[in-house]
Amino acid sequence: MAVTALFFLVIPALIIWLCQRMAALDKIGVVTLCFGLGIASSVGLDSLLNNSVGNIAEVQRSIAEVAIVIALPLLVFSMNVKSAVAHAGGALAGMALAMFSIVLVSIVGAVLFHPVLDNIWQIAGMSVGAYTGGGPNMAAIKSAINADDAVFITMVTYDLLFSAIYLIFVITVGKRLFGLFLRPYQANENTTTGSTHDMAHMMDESADGYRQLLASSRKMETLSALLLSLAVVGVSYFVANAFPGDLMSTIMVVAITTLGLLCSLVPAIRKLTNSYSLGMYFVLVFCFTTGSMIDIDMIMNIDYNLAAYTLFILFGSLVLQAMLCKLFKIDTDTFLITSSAAIMSVPFMPVIAGALKNREILLPGLSVAIIGYALGNYLGIFVANFTLWLTTQ
Repeated sequence: MAVTALFFLVIPALIIWLCQRMAALDKIGVVTLCFGLGIASSVGLDSLLNNSVGNIAEVQRSIAEVAIVIALPLLVFSMNVKSAVAHAGGALAGMALAMFSIVLVSIVGAVLFHPVLDNIWQIAGMSVGAYTGGGPNMAAIKSAINADDAVFITMVTYDLLFSAIYLIFVITVGKRLFGLFLRPYQANENTTTGSTHDMAHMMDESADGYRQLLASSRKMETLSALLLSLAVVGVSYFVANAFPGDLMSTIMVVAITTLGLLCSLVPAIRKLTNSYSLGMYFVLVFCFTTGSMIDIDMIMNIDYNLAAYTLFILFGSLVLQAMLCKLFKIDTDTFLITSSAAIMSVPFMPVIAGALKNREILLPGLSVAIIGYALGNYLGIFVANFTLWLTTQ
């Protein structure tokens, strides 16, 4: 068990080290490489490790679940939620419409696809978590509702594939297409981009962003963030134990999210800016471990019903949000940045702002993406339980 855990913990560090030395690898991205290498390793991993640890699937599942619950509070400790809300401006309305669209389309899609997709309530809840927050939200909701492992792993694979298609669509033809009927962006002379320093530590997707974790001057900060995260998880576990067994997972994820956000309101904790990088490292461990659990056959033999449901959410919510933005007179750039903030999350905001040729929209995009991280777990758990009730009537 210890050797296997060490294997899954060390490989992401090795990938970061290689990316720091090879620009071509860094352009691909550490998250993509961790997940991709995990998939590649899944072919021979069973035969390599099963002899020493027995059922490797149980070990992989445990490591993935532990990694994501430790990552959750770390990701939110350094978020300046007050600043995010203050700088969001008109993008708050766009994000509200994006979240409403995703929730509604997911529920409608669940009713439509219910006859052909098992565990549709789990799929709906995890989808909402992913497309209002991000991958960590999907993983947290998976734990909260005790979702089927096979369904979750397939969803992670399709999420990567179809989110890439969505991103390419938005940065190539999105502005031109939706600009045909949405009003153009009006520059705000009072807006400044200098305030992005509040979120600067969350914008670095490169491997260099992880150097601070081992910097001698910041080792105590890294250790403090880790210990605080473990404390949040411990308290949340204690609270969850006071509830019936079938509610424990849900209560624990909600408690972790809530306590993490409350901690972010404390200035001394919010100054632990490398907590985000440490949280992302545990996300890399989760990505590599999850990738190693994937059956290559699921990519070669695509589940067309699940793929159709995922695409229905992505592009159905995009169209619905565009219609609502037309109704509420929200401009093209704000529409696209808020849709992308929900679907793609924080690290992609500079990419979208660059594609829109509008740096002024960057700070509002970062702000509402952070709000999406904070709300994703709540929305996903709500949709999962509401869809379960709706489809069993």
